[in-house]
Amino acid sequence: MYATIIDELVPLFGMLLLFGGIPAIILTGVIMYLKNRRHKVEEHSKLISQMIEKSESANIDFKAMAEMLNETDSKKKTTKMAVLKHLEYGALCSLVGLFVLLYGLFINPINKAVIIGGLLLTIGVAFLVMFFVSKNYLKKEIEKEEKELAEKA
Repeated sequence: MYATIIDELVPLFGMLLLFGGIPAIILTGVIMYLKNRRHKVEEHSKLISQMIEKSESANIDFKAMAEMLNETDSKKKTTKMAVLKHLEYGALCSLVGLFVLLYGLFINPINKAVIIGGLLLTIGVAFLVMFFVSKNYLKKEIEKEEKELAEKA
């Protein structure tokens, strides 16, 4: 009885993962990229409008302006962003590892898939542990950077 239920649910789970999970991951990535790109464009336009307002002459050096924009992009990486990268990598590795592990255990019993899924899950958990430890360890430094950014704005 249980074998027939599992035999019917396995293809359904596979189709759900294939047609629902993969496009959802790709769509999420595209949305995040477009939001990040829009945010950069808004910041650049804001900076350019401030530079134009401050400049009294009509002669604007666009090469210097581009260099300034590149400098502001490279300076923006804060400790909080670095710590949040651990969370991002941890969540991604954990989810992919969990799906590969479940695939290797239940859908298509392959030892390689179980090993790869277990490794990815372990790496993801390690990143999550690094996130929580570094978040607590660097709490004062993150608050200091947030205060500095608030003072600049």
